[in-house]
Amino acid sequence: MRRETILARVLKFGDWFRYVALALLGILVLLILVQADAVMTSGDAVGRSMRYDMAMTGQNGRLDMTNARETLARSVVTRDPLDVEAARLFYEILVGRLEQWQDGAFGDFVDASADRSTQLRDVARRVEALAPLYRQLPDPEAFHSINAVLADAARVFDKIGGEAMSENLSAAGEFRQQLYERQRLHNILLQILIGFGAGLLLLMSVQAWSLQRARADAERAARRFEFVARHDPLTRLPNRSAFHAALQEETARQARDGEADGSIAVFALDLDGFKAVNDILGHAAGDDLLVAVAGRIGRVAAGWGPGSFVSRLGGDEFTVLLRVHGGEKEALEKALQISSALHETYSLAGGSVVVNATIGISLDDGRRRSGPDLLQDADIALSHAKANGKGQVQLYDASMRIDATRRRRIEADFDSGLGKGQITAHFQPQVNMETGEIVGVEALARWRHPALGWIPPSEFIPIAEGSGRIVEIGERILELACREVQRMPIDCTVSVNLSVVQLAREDLADRVSEILRRTGLPPQRLTLEVTESVVMRDTRRAAETLGRLKRLGIAISLDDFGTGYSALSYLRAFDWDELKIDRSFVRSIASDEHSLSIIASIVGLAEKLSIKVTVEGVETRPQVDMLKGIGCLVAQGFYFGVPASISDILRSPAGTRRIVAKGDDGDSAARA
Repeated sequence: MRRETILARVLKFGDWFRYVALALLGILVLLILVQADAVMTSGDAVGRSMRYDMAMTGQNGRLDMTNARETLARSVVTRDPLDVEAARLFYEILVGRLEQWQDGAFGDFVDASADRSTQLRDVARRVEALAPLYRQLPDPEAFHSINAVLADAARVFDKIGGEAMSENLSAAGEFRQQLYERQRLHNILLQILIGFGAGLLLLMSVQAWSLQRARADAERAARRFEFVARHDPLTRLPNRSAFHAALQEETARQARDGEADGSIAVFALDLDGFKAVNDILGHAAGDDLLVAVAGRIGRVAAGWGPGSFVSRLGGDEFTVLLRVHGGEKEALEKALQISSALHETYSLAGGSVVVNATIGISLDDGRRRSGPDLLQDADIALSHAKANGKGQVQLYDASMRIDATRRRRIEADFDSGLGKGQITAHFQPQVNMETGEIVGVEALARWRHPALGWIPPSEFIPIAEGSGRIVEIGERILELACREVQRMPIDCTVSVNLSVVQLAREDLADRVSEILRRTGLPPQRLTLEVTESVVMRDTRRAAETLGRLKRLGIAISLDDFGTGYSALSYLRAFDWDELKIDRSFVRSIASDEHSLSIIASIVGLAEKLSIKVTVEGVETRPQVDMLKGIGCLVAQGFYFGVPASISDILRSPAGTRRIVAKGDDGDSAARA
């Protein structure tokens, strides 16, 4: 009975609500009609005020006359063709303004006074007759004739423009009063509309709310928010928070139950070359790649059975939490399964790409380590693998913590290294083997750390690439090279390497041009080197960027030529100025006749294509003699000198532009 009574009351309240809502709706419709009429009336008043707003037209005419006279005077003073053309242009504008003044609302205003009409038509006739004289500019006589007419016309323009301003002010006052009265009505109607609208919305809200629907909405929202809070929105994988919760749960279970279900393994995974995909193909392609990678990892992990937990921590970082019964061997096998699956080609919107994955592995070895320790160990193993060459799978061991500490120290000290000049450029001579003269130098990055001593480029360059600091270092070396080489003879060039990140930047040519401008180095003295691996990331875009650099007058060199699997195809892709033969061919020419034949073939091919050749890695006198024998002219290597500062090069015997022979072994002086 009570339930029926409540239902009847609800129905009665609903009927009452509908009647009130209909009444309020009728009043609102009536008020909206009144408001619409007021708005239309106001719009008509605004339109009238705009039609009679002649002050601006008069002011613009006076401004056009001033511009015409100023450009006329400037054309005669400077006699510059551009100034003469400007004078003629402003004359055409003035003629157009005169035609505007005689038409429309302003024409009606002018015709309202016989004196104004006569003066304006006389001025228009005289100004239009000046066209032949403008064609004679910058002739002084033409100038005086034109100036006399424009002076008379200016007085008429000022008179009519002033009268238009006075007329406009008088008419505008009436329109403003009308608009003010209409605005008051608008405000009153708007307040009434807001009040009735608020009341209607309140009644509708009371009717709409229901406890059952509110509870259902709240439950759906809670489920949705819980998913969003614990999942990556792009890949739909669990996020960092969810991974840490799962890892904590697994470590707690292992501490309670032991290793009956196997040992805990954590994989930390990072994509190699993901930043290049973003830079070259765009962020949309990068997102598509991440989604595809997440799908592949999930499918591989699903094949291992239940219990594996795949997550995305952010960027291109993924983790896998699993149980293994076969120790390190099983963990390595499963990590290699993921690596193999991720290495297959991806078809993205911007093209097909192949990426590698570097994976670090940590295992609970029975010491009951915490979840954060396991993840940190996997990260350390990952960093160690990337430092030793990407695309690897690496198990954690305790010695890696020392390497990780050094890596973090190096990464943290890039700012001070750049700011204090610790990261600098050394230069290795490039020598004409026939004359012994230095014809160029190659700039190489060097870092003398105050605590760690000399850090080899093979160590800090990969860290700089991984941390995104390689562009700053590359530009620092380029600017130092452009400044320092100017201390060498004027015909000595300098070569600087470009990284893949620099080449992917749209503004590379502009930044290089700015560095040349700041340093004052002629672009003909600069050579920029790129490797085949850099070019092959995106051959078309690389060719466009290198073409812009070449148009600045900069020479472009293909470094490490012959080491790639498609080296010859790049000779057609771009107009190279230089090929640098990789040191791996030179190292074996004394023992392997094929290496010498390959170098001879490259030299012959380059000669036919009018491309210079420089041979790298020359270390002994016999190598020099053999290279000269097959037509090589320019070489660099320890035989001619180790990388050093320009000051050291200038103080050495090589600084006289003549390399002193070192004897047949070629080692002692070169490596000193």
